[in-house]
Amino acid sequence: MFRLSLAALLLTVGLSACVTVTPNTLSPQEAADLKITSLEIVIPPEARVDWSSAEDDYLRSRNLSQTDPALVASPDARTHLRNLATARLKAKLDRVIAQRPQGTRPVRLVATVILIDIPSAARRIVIGGNPTIAANIDVIDARTGAQLTTYRGGVGSKMSGQGVYGVVGDALVQSMGADDLFDRAANDYAEGFGDWLAHR
Repeated sequence: MFRLSLAALLLTVGLSACVTVTPNTLSPQEAADLKITSLEIVIPPEARVDWSSAEDDYLRSRNLSQTDPALVASPDARTHLRNLATARLKAKLDRVIAQRPQGTRPVRLVATVILIDIPSAARRIVIGGNPTIAANIDVIDARTGAQLTTYRGGVGSKMSGQGVYGVVGDALVQSMGADDLFDRAANDYAEGFGDWLAHR
């Protein structure tokens, strides 16, 4: 399915072209002493989630028409999409968190998603586009509930095949085990957060 408003396109281009991440206000020593005890992913209703391939999979799994846009706008479809995005983004962040040494100060992370834009093959053929995920992560003291710092302005985005040949080539490498577009953007986002937390 090929659905993209001009405003959505401009938002994606703006996020990709001009990314300003707020600095980590914790010192390197304070950041190193954090012990991450939990991670929550929040996708609020106002967050834009544009992920055509996941929508198509949802429709196919339920034997629903892929030509009726109303079907993917249903509450069940939107909940399915958000749950899938939550689980997959959390897995990438969990992997990065597991790689860092744990300190002694327990904190919890709350990641609030702003945008998930995974361009369809049709869009990449006609106008182009790369997978993009934007979210903010609050670092919260697990004992007091105080917000210690926030990873704000973080965006994950990776190149994808463009045009007919690029889309076909991309599909081929994915069939051979390469990450799909969502995982590429989620990996990039998670690695950016890990670097920010470590003051790299």
